[in-house]
Amino acid sequence: MRSFVKTSAFISLFLLQTAFGRSIPKFASAHSVLLDGTIQEGVILSRSQNPSILIEEINEQLMYSIGQLNGLDGGAPDMAKTKIGLGKVQSAQDGLYKVSYRASMKIAWPVEREFPKSYNLILPSQGDAYFLERFFKRYGSDERTSKKCLAAEVHDVELGNFWYYYRPQKRGCALNYFPEGVIKVPVNLSYGRDNTQGQAPEYDKVWEDGKLTATLIFGMADAEENSPYDAGISAFQQTVQEVLEAFGIPTWSNVINVTPDFIPGQKEPVLHIKFALEQGELDLMLILVEDIKDVYPGSEIEKLYNERTAYSDFVSYSGHSGLGANIRALAEMGRFVRGQYQIFLINGCDTFAYVDEALAMAHERVNPGEGRYKYFDILTNAMPSFFHMNARSNMAVLTALVEKNKNYEEILAGFDKRQRAVVIGEEDNNWPEPF
Repeated sequence: MRSFVKTSAFISLFLLQTAFGRSIPKFASAHSVLLDGTIQEGVILSRSQNPSILIEEINEQLMYSIGQLNGLDGGAPDMAKTKIGLGKVQSAQDGLYKVSYRASMKIAWPVEREFPKSYNLILPSQGDAYFLERFFKRYGSDERTSKKCLAAEVHDVELGNFWYYYRPQKRGCALNYFPEGVIKVPVNLSYGRDNTQGQAPEYDKVWEDGKLTATLIFGMADAEENSPYDAGISAFQQTVQEVLEAFGIPTWSNVINVTPDFIPGQKEPVLHIKFALEQGELDLMLILVEDIKDVYPGSEIEKLYNERTAYSDFVSYSGHSGLGANIRALAEMGRFVRGQYQIFLINGCDTFAYVDEALAMAHERVNPGEGRYKYFDILTNAMPSFFHMNARSNMAVLTALVEKNKNYEEILAGFDKRQRAVVIGEEDNNWPEPF
C-alpha cells in the first residue's frame, strides 16, 4: 500500500519550519562562511503517517548533524533555520513507513577549508524516542568504550545530549563495521547567498545618549561543586580585571575600593561600575549567576536583568548553553523598549545551532513595522566556547564599541578562532551613515 501526504500539508509544514516567515537574516564572521545546504532525497523510517509527527522525527534525526559537522569539519548547522518539506510516505517492512523529504539548511563552515559540493550526513534511520534510546545504547552509552561513536572530550553522555557528542566517522566507531540503524542523507553545499562583509555596529546609535551601557552575565561551570576556583567564576573575575586594565579606575561603583587589582568573589556577584571616557560614560554591570535557567521569575537577578536590558546597548551571556536550555531561559527574560538598538552576545557552546528567533521577535514587537533586526544584532558561536575564552570575547566587543573603528569581521577576529563566532542581523546597518 502507498499513501501520500497532501500538498497543502507540505506547504503548511514547510512554513512552520521557516524560522522567520520573512527573509533570512544575513551572516558575517572572521572564521566561518555560511553555506546553503540542500537535501533533495532525505529518508527516514517511521511508525507514523501523521505529518506533524513526521516533521518532529525528521528534526530529531537532523539534530545528529550537529555532532557530525562539529567533530569532523568544525562546522555547525543552524537548526532554527532548517526548513523541511515532506514527500512520499510508502509502506516498508516491520510495520514501518519509508518517508522521503526535502530540507534546506544554513551551515557555518570553516573559512579556511574548501567545502565539498556534496556531503553525506550519517543519521539515525528513525527519529522516535524508542528507537533513539536503542541507538544511544548501541553507539553512545558508554564513553569508556573506544568503539562508541563519541567525541574525545565527552562527559556525562546521555540520550539527551548524544547528538551533540555524536561522531559517526571517528576511527573505531562501531558504525564503521556494523552500520545498523543509520541512513546516509546526502546534502548539496553551495556558497551561501546570505554572507555579508564590512558591516559594522551602529556606533552612532550606541552613543546617541552620550554613554555606552553594557550588561554582562556569567554562569558558573559547576554550581553544585561551589568551588571558588570554578571556571565560570574565573571568567567573571578575569573580565573584571581586563575591564579595569582597559578603562582605568571607575568614577563610581557599587562596591568599595574597586582598584586595578580588585578581584570580585562569590560575595560580590553583581558589580556595577562606571567610567568617564573621552567618548562619554561607560556604564557596565557584570553579574555572576549559578545557572541562568535557575534564575526564577521575580528574583532580584531577574528584576535587575529586566531593568538593565531595557536600555543596554550591549548584552552578553557567557556560560553553559545547556544544549539550548540556558539559551531559551535567557530569551524568556528581559524587557525591551522602542528604538533601543542592541547587540547581544550569546557566548556558549554551539549557540549558532540553538538560538531561535525569540530575542529578534521581542525586538520586533516593540518596533512594529521595522523588522526583527533593525534594532538588533546577535553574535553566536558555531563551535564550543570554553570558559577561559569568555573575557576575550566580551572585551573584543566592548573595546570596539568604545573605539568605534571596527567592522564585525574585525571584531570577531578578536575572539578565539576555535569558537567560530558569527553575527547575524547586521545587514541593515549603515555606519558611518546616520542610523
